[in-house]
Amino acid sequence: MIRTIIIDDEKHCSDRVLKLISDHAPNLKVIAVCNNVEEAVDVTKTLDPELIFLDIEIHDKTGFDYLEKLGSYNFHLIFTTAFDNYAIKAFKYSAMDYLLKPIDSDDFIQAIDKLTKRLNALDQELQIKLLLNNLNKENQNKTIRIPTSEGFELITIEDIIHCQADSSYTHIFTTNSKLLVSKPIKYFDDLLKDDNFFRIHNSHMVNISHVKKYTKGKGGFVTMSNNNTVDVSARKKEEFLKLFK
Repeated sequence: MIRTIIIDDEKHCSDRVLKLISDHAPNLKVIAVCNNVEEAVDVTKTLDPELIFLDIEIHDKTGFDYLEKLGSYNFHLIFTTAFDNYAIKAFKYSAMDYLLKPIDSDDFIQAIDKLTKRLNALDQELQIKLLLNNLNKENQNKTIRIPTSEGFELITIEDIIHCQADSSYTHIFTTNSKLLVSKPIKYFDDLLKDDNFFRIHNSHMVNISHVKKYTKGKGGFVTMSNNNTVDVSARKKEEFLKLFK
Protein backbone atom coordinates (compact mmCIF):
# COMPACT_ATOMS: atom_id res chain seq x y z
CA MET A 1 0.00 0.00 0.00
CA ILE A 2 1.22 3.50 -0.89
CA ARG A 3 0.98 5.78 2.15
CA THR A 4 -0.79 8.92 0.91
CA ILE A 5 -1.50 12.44 2.20
CA ILE A 6 -3.97 14.90 0.64
CA ILE A 7 -3.25 18.62 1.15
CA ASP A 8 -6.11 20.92 0.13
CA ASP A 9 -7.94 23.76 1.88
CA GLU A 10 -11.29 22.98 0.21
CA LYS A 11 -13.14 19.98 1.64
CA HIS A 12 -15.05 19.19 -1.55
CA CYS A 13 -11.72 18.96 -3.41
CA SER A 14 -10.09 16.64 -0.89
CA ASP A 15 -13.32 14.59 -0.85
CA ARG A 16 -13.06 14.28 -4.63
CA VAL A 17 -9.54 12.86 -4.37
CA LEU A 18 -10.68 10.48 -1.63
CA LYS A 19 -13.53 9.25 -3.85
CA LEU A 20 -11.20 8.76 -6.83
CA ILE A 21 -8.79 6.79 -4.66
CA SER A 22 -11.62 4.64 -3.33
CA ASP A 23 -12.94 3.95 -6.83
CA HIS A 24 -9.75 3.60 -8.84
CA ALA A 25 -6.64 3.25 -6.65
CA PRO A 26 -6.98 0.51 -4.02
CA ASN A 27 -3.18 0.46 -3.70
CA LEU A 28 -3.27 3.94 -2.11
CA LYS A 29 -3.82 4.24 1.66
CA VAL A 30 -4.77 7.75 2.81
CA ILE A 31 -3.10 8.37 6.17
CA ALA A 32 -3.95 12.09 6.55
CA VAL A 33 -5.87 14.98 5.01
CA CYS A 34 -4.49 18.47 5.75
CA ASN A 35 -6.03 21.86 4.99
CA ASN A 36 -3.20 24.27 5.80
CA VAL A 37 0.53 24.51 5.17
CA GLU A 38 1.71 24.42 8.78
CA GLU A 39 -0.27 21.28 9.60
CA ALA A 40 0.85 19.67 6.36
CA VAL A 41 4.54 20.24 7.12
CA ASP A 42 4.21 18.71 10.61
CA VAL A 43 2.17 15.74 9.39
CA THR A 44 4.55 15.03 6.51
CA LYS A 45 7.57 14.99 8.80
CA THR A 46 5.77 12.78 11.31
CA LEU A 47 4.04 10.24 9.04
CA ASP A 48 6.65 9.92 6.26
CA PRO A 49 4.22 9.51 3.32
CA GLU A 50 5.14 7.97 -0.04
CA LEU A 51 2.69 10.06 -2.09
CA ILE A 52 1.21 13.54 -1.67
CA PHE A 53 -1.63 15.19 -3.57
CA LEU A 54 -0.80 18.88 -3.20
CA ASP A 55 -3.07 21.83 -3.93
CA ILE A 56 -1.46 24.98 -5.39
CA GLU A 57 -3.41 27.61 -3.45
CA ILE A 58 -3.87 26.83 0.25
CA HIS A 59 -5.58 29.72 2.07
CA ASP A 60 -3.10 32.63 1.86
CA LYS A 61 -0.16 30.35 1.05
CA THR A 62 0.77 27.97 -1.76
CA GLY A 63 1.88 24.41 -2.24
CA PHE A 64 5.29 25.84 -3.10
CA ASP A 65 5.46 27.45 0.36
CA TYR A 66 4.83 24.00 1.81
CA LEU A 67 7.67 22.49 -0.22
CA GLU A 68 10.06 25.30 0.71
CA LYS A 69 9.29 24.83 4.41
CA LEU A 70 9.66 21.06 4.16
CA GLY A 71 13.12 21.15 2.58
CA SER A 72 13.49 17.43 1.77
CA TYR A 73 11.30 15.32 -0.49
CA ASN A 74 11.40 11.58 0.03
CA PHE A 75 7.99 11.08 -1.58
CA HIS A 76 6.15 11.22 -4.89
CA LEU A 77 4.10 14.31 -5.64
CA ILE A 78 1.03 15.06 -7.76
CA PHE A 79 -0.14 18.68 -7.85
CA THR A 80 -3.83 19.53 -8.01
CA THR A 81 -4.83 22.97 -9.28
CA ALA A 82 -7.82 24.88 -10.64
CA PHE A 83 -5.56 27.33 -12.45
CA ASP A 84 -3.98 26.66 -15.85
CA ASN A 85 -1.34 29.38 -15.41
CA TYR A 86 2.40 29.95 -15.12
CA ALA A 87 2.77 27.01 -12.75
CA ILE A 88 1.67 24.56 -15.45
CA LYS A 89 4.66 25.53 -17.62
CA ALA A 90 6.94 25.03 -14.60
CA PHE A 91 5.46 21.55 -14.06
CA LYS A 92 6.20 20.68 -17.68
CA TYR A 93 9.78 21.94 -17.45
CA SER A 94 10.45 19.60 -14.53
CA ALA A 95 8.27 16.73 -15.87
CA MET A 96 6.10 17.03 -12.75
CA ASP A 97 2.65 15.40 -12.64
CA TYR A 98 -0.40 17.59 -12.08
CA LEU A 99 -4.19 17.28 -12.23
CA LEU A 100 -6.49 20.15 -13.20
CA LYS A 101 -9.58 20.67 -11.05
CA PRO A 102 -12.28 19.50 -11.24
CA ILE A 103 -10.26 16.30 -11.47
CA ASP A 104 -11.38 13.99 -14.26
CA SER A 105 -11.39 10.29 -13.39
CA ASP A 106 -9.52 9.32 -16.57
CA ASP A 107 -6.80 11.89 -15.83
CA PHE A 108 -6.56 10.54 -12.28
CA ILE A 109 -6.21 6.95 -13.46
CA GLN A 110 -3.51 7.98 -15.94
CA ALA A 111 -1.58 9.81 -13.20
CA ILE A 112 -1.71 6.76 -10.92
CA ASP A 113 -0.59 4.50 -13.78
CA LYS A 114 2.40 6.79 -14.34
CA LEU A 115 3.12 6.72 -10.62
CA THR A 116 3.57 2.95 -10.65
CA LYS A 117 6.12 3.25 -13.48
CA ARG A 118 8.04 6.19 -12.05
CA LEU A 119 11.67 6.18 -11.01
CA ASN A 120 12.77 6.10 -7.38
CA ALA A 121 12.13 8.82 -4.80
CA LEU A 122 15.56 10.37 -5.36
CA ASP A 123 14.53 11.18 -8.92
CA GLN A 124 11.34 12.76 -7.59
CA GLU A 125 13.32 14.88 -5.13
CA LEU A 126 15.42 16.21 -7.98
CA GLN A 127 12.25 17.04 -9.94
CA ILE A 128 10.82 19.01 -7.01
CA LYS A 129 14.05 20.96 -6.53
CA LEU A 130 14.13 21.70 -10.25
CA LEU A 131 10.54 22.94 -10.10
CA LEU A 132 11.22 25.29 -7.18
CA ASN A 133 14.40 26.51 -8.83
CA ASN A 134 12.56 27.35 -12.06
CA LEU A 135 9.78 29.19 -10.25
CA ASN A 136 12.39 31.59 -8.86
CA LYS A 137 14.22 32.27 -12.13
CA GLU A 138 13.79 34.37 -15.24
CA ASN A 139 12.76 32.39 -18.32
CA GLN A 140 16.18 32.45 -19.98
CA ASN A 141 17.80 30.78 -16.94
CA LYS A 142 15.25 28.02 -16.51
CA THR A 143 16.13 24.36 -16.80
CA ILE A 144 14.17 21.54 -18.39
CA ARG A 145 14.38 17.84 -17.70
CA ILE A 146 15.09 15.88 -20.88
CA PRO A 147 14.43 12.10 -20.84
CA THR A 148 17.20 10.01 -22.42
CA SER A 149 17.75 6.29 -23.00
CA GLU A 150 19.98 6.23 -19.92
CA GLY A 151 17.76 8.34 -17.66
CA PHE A 152 17.53 12.12 -18.09
CA GLU A 153 19.59 15.27 -18.51
CA LEU A 154 18.97 18.76 -17.16
CA ILE A 155 19.46 21.45 -19.80
CA THR A 156 19.32 25.23 -19.40
CA ILE A 157 16.82 26.55 -21.93
CA GLU A 158 19.13 29.29 -23.18
CA ASP A 159 21.71 26.61 -24.11
CA ILE A 160 19.36 24.92 -26.60
CA ILE A 161 20.29 26.08 -30.12
CA HIS A 162 17.77 24.22 -32.24
CA CYS A 163 15.66 21.06 -32.43
CA GLN A 164 15.22 18.75 -35.41
CA ALA A 165 12.43 16.22 -35.90
CA ASP A 166 13.29 12.60 -36.66
CA SER A 167 9.99 10.73 -36.96
CA SER A 168 8.69 10.40 -33.38
CA TYR A 169 12.11 11.42 -31.99
CA THR A 170 13.80 14.82 -31.70
CA HIS A 171 17.47 15.77 -32.01
CA ILE A 172 18.29 18.57 -29.57
CA PHE A 173 21.40 20.63 -30.39
CA THR A 174 22.83 22.53 -27.41
CA THR A 175 25.92 24.65 -26.91
CA ASN A 176 27.90 21.61 -25.82
CA SER A 177 26.06 18.45 -26.87
CA LYS A 178 23.53 16.76 -29.14
CA LEU A 179 20.76 14.59 -27.69
CA LEU A 180 18.30 12.19 -29.27
CA VAL A 181 15.06 12.25 -27.30
CA SER A 182 12.07 9.92 -27.63
CA LYS A 183 9.60 12.81 -27.85
CA PRO A 184 8.18 14.35 -31.06
CA ILE A 185 9.18 17.90 -31.94
CA LYS A 186 5.62 19.08 -31.20
CA TYR A 187 6.28 18.27 -27.52
CA PHE A 188 9.17 20.74 -27.45
CA ASP A 189 7.31 23.26 -29.61
CA ASP A 190 4.46 23.32 -27.08
CA LEU A 191 6.92 23.51 -24.19
CA LEU A 192 9.26 26.21 -25.51
CA LYS A 193 7.29 28.35 -27.98
CA ASP A 194 6.79 31.09 -25.38
CA ASP A 195 10.49 31.14 -24.49
CA ASN A 196 12.00 32.72 -27.61
CA PHE A 197 11.75 29.59 -29.77
CA PHE A 198 10.15 29.50 -33.22
CA ARG A 199 9.05 26.57 -35.40
CA ILE A 200 10.56 27.66 -38.73
CA HIS A 201 9.82 24.40 -40.51
CA ASN A 202 7.74 21.29 -39.93
CA SER A 203 10.96 19.54 -38.94
CA HIS A 204 12.86 22.37 -37.25
CA MET A 205 12.54 24.68 -34.25
CA VAL A 206 15.16 27.31 -33.44
CA ASN A 207 16.15 29.43 -30.47
CA ILE A 208 15.93 32.98 -31.83
CA SER A 209 18.81 34.04 -29.58
CA HIS A 210 21.12 31.63 -31.44
CA VAL A 211 20.28 32.77 -34.98
CA LYS A 212 23.44 34.26 -36.57
CA LYS A 213 22.36 34.90 -40.15
CA TYR A 214 19.44 34.58 -42.55
CA THR A 215 20.06 33.77 -46.22
CA LYS A 216 17.37 34.59 -48.78
CA GLY A 217 15.59 31.99 -50.90
CA LYS A 218 12.08 30.68 -51.49
CA GLY A 219 11.99 30.13 -47.77
CA GLY A 220 15.67 30.72 -47.18
CA PHE A 221 17.71 29.29 -44.40
CA VAL A 222 19.31 30.41 -41.14
CA THR A 223 22.79 29.83 -39.83
CA MET A 224 22.80 29.07 -36.12
CA SER A 225 25.45 29.86 -33.49
CA ASN A 226 26.89 26.33 -33.89
CA ASN A 227 27.19 27.02 -37.66
CA ASN A 228 24.48 24.49 -38.52
CA THR A 229 22.12 25.65 -41.27
CA VAL A 230 18.39 25.19 -40.92
CA ASP A 231 15.80 25.60 -43.68
CA VAL A 232 12.96 28.07 -43.28
CA SER A 233 9.72 26.90 -44.88
CA ALA A 234 8.12 29.30 -47.38
CA ARG A 235 4.96 29.20 -45.26
CA LYS A 236 6.83 30.35 -42.14
CA LYS A 237 9.17 32.85 -43.81
CA GLU A 238 7.12 36.03 -43.40
CA GLU A 239 6.21 35.32 -39.76
CA PHE A 240 9.82 34.44 -38.96
CA LEU A 241 11.29 37.60 -40.52
CA LYS A 242 8.85 39.78 -38.58
CA LEU A 243 10.62 38.65 -35.39
CA PHE A 244 13.69 40.63 -36.49
CA LYS A 245 11.95 43.89 -37.42
